[in-house]
Amino acid sequence: MTTSTNIIELSVKGMTCEGCATTVREALVATDGISAADIDVATGKVTVHSDGTVPVDDLEFSIDEAVTQAGYTVGV
Repeated sequence: MTTSTNIIELSVKGMTCEGCATTVREALVATDGISAADIDVATGKVTVHSDGTVPVDDLEFSIDEAVTQAGYTVGV
C-alpha cells in the first residue's frame, strides 16, 4: 500500500469485471474513515480517499479487512 495525506493506493487481486469493482467499492466506502474509492479493473489498482477521521495505520488494516470480506485479496 502506498499512502499520501488522504489517499491510499493499493492493488486488489481477483477483480475481473465492473461487478467486482462495485463490490469492492461498496465494501470500502462502508468502512469508517473512507470517503470514496476509485477502481481500475484492468490494472487492479484501487485509490482510497480517506476522510481523515481514522489514523492511517488503522485505516490500512480496515481496508485489508473490507477487501478480504468482499472476497478479494490486497496485492503486495
